[in-house]
Amino acid sequence: FFFSSRRRHTRSLCDWSSDVCSSDLRAALWDEVKDKLQENGFSLSGGQQQRLCIARTIAAQPEVVLMDEPCSALDPISTLKIEELMQELKEKYTIIIVTHNMQQATRVADLTAFFNAVATEKSSKVGYLAEYDSTEVIFGNPKEQETKDYVAGRFG
Repeated sequence: FFFSSRRRHTRSLCDWSSDVCSSDLRAALWDEVKDKLQENGFSLSGGQQQRLCIARTIAAQPEVVLMDEPCSALDPISTLKIEELMQELKEKYTIIIVTHNMQQATRVADLTAFFNAVATEKSSKVGYLAEYDSTEVIFGNPKEQETKDYVAGRFG
């Protein structure tokens, strides 16, 4: 996760724990890990590790949270917990999610940007914004043909 924040400050574990206890993350994580605070983070499941990353991010009270493939390699139950958490957090934070999972994008995103790439003369690729609109439009009736092709599975 990458995030930007207006304020940079440090917090003690005690302060952080209190914030987590009183936040939306309590139901999502705290009860599962409160007895494991002295253990290595790798002792947690993949979903718990991911939610811990989110908790650490929002403890800094960022304006924007960027989640890069937040549910990659997670089981369906952990994915659901992350998606439910995103739904709750988007009321307080701007969340940008990068995902190749179109079904997930339709479930959690309000707005969607489709990026594509074009080959250059030197056999490299340059990315560009192909289309940006509400998630409903992008997945239901996109304006650009390349977006229609991608959403329909004709390339990618």
